[in-house]
Amino acid sequence: MELLPRVQSPELCCRDSGTRQSSMPCEMPVWVGTVPNGCPSLQDTLPGPQGRVYRLWLLHSRVDSQNLATDNVSVIEGETATISCRVRNNDDSVIQLLNPNRQTIYFRDLRPLKDSRFQLVNFSDNELRVSLSNVSLSDEGRYVCQLYTDPPQEAYADITVLEKAKTNRWPDHVCLNVCAAVWSVPPGSPIIESREDVVSEGNETELTCISIGSKPAASIRWMKGEDDLTAEATVEETYDRMFTVTSRVRFSVTKEDDGVPVDCIVDHPAVKDLLAQRHLEVLYKPEVKIVVTYPDGLTREGDNLDLTCIAEGKPHPHQINWLRVDEDVPPHAVVTGSDLYIENLNKSYNGTYRCVALNAVGEAYDDYVLHVYVKRWKD
Repeated sequence: MELLPRVQSPELCCRDSGTRQSSMPCEMPVWVGTVPNGCPSLQDTLPGPQGRVYRLWLLHSRVDSQNLATDNVSVIEGETATISCRVRNNDDSVIQLLNPNRQTIYFRDLRPLKDSRFQLVNFSDNELRVSLSNVSLSDEGRYVCQLYTDPPQEAYADITVLEKAKTNRWPDHVCLNVCAAVWSVPPGSPIIESREDVVSEGNETELTCISIGSKPAASIRWMKGEDDLTAEATVEETYDRMFTVTSRVRFSVTKEDDGVPVDCIVDHPAVKDLLAQRHLEVLYKPEVKIVVTYPDGLTREGDNLDLTCIAEGKPHPHQINWLRVDEDVPPHAVVTGSDLYIENLNKSYNGTYRCVALNAVGEAYDDYVLHVYVKRWKD
């Protein structure tokens, strides 16, 4: 077997370099999963610890901070990791690299830290690139690219160190390069929770999504309908060197958000299409519209007037009131639920008639201006 170079998918691929000698050429006692482009019998190997499913992987994800850019790095234990701090449009500001304890590894092209495993690969106005050889599990953590501007800028490169798989049951002549593979533990199904089940329009809601038990740490992104949401995330490493990621979004809602799905999408090299969804339930005040049921045209003296108030809201309006702005409703006007009926109109009834609808969220109204046209009698 030979190991293929990293491809667009963040996974390692393997394929036969010669003729397969058995139906299971890649027996891996603590590793099981699907490797693309070959070795399909890997799916038949034994499960790993705690029944987890493991897949081969390499990951490079870009991290930007204003003018700074760097990359998260995943590296096999004992190999070399490279951290690149890149600057766009540098104005001669100083670049330095700090370790997870915020000790300076390199200040420009100088190395204050006395660890010869760190070596300068490239230094220029636009990049500080440093290699770390013979990586160990203790090197895992968040490294800081720092740019001395006003105010200072930082970008963070998370190094994930992956243990070598055990190879005591592997034939020496089979999958030689794959024996340097690593464990990639997929997270469980994400859990999405909301601060409140129902929220009123104009108020802020908060949703939390949790991804548990992965290595490396999963990344979480949010979408509301077709729109991306900005979130805050925290990463916690557990005692067994697995990671739990908690992501939280806050945003104000409108009545148009009622019923809109909010998706928590978990990205991880060992699994695809992990998603949790919650539909928003938004309460909103009524929308009110007055409809003239009769007459069809002009309102003339002696005619009757029939108005209907249409009100919709969530929850449905529990009260509908008719009033005449700045004056009393004519004494013989009849109000029946959402309808207002006035017979035998005359110009003294002119004015603004208002329908007010109320629900638990608030109230709204619509106005109808009545103008009674006087009939002219022919001589």
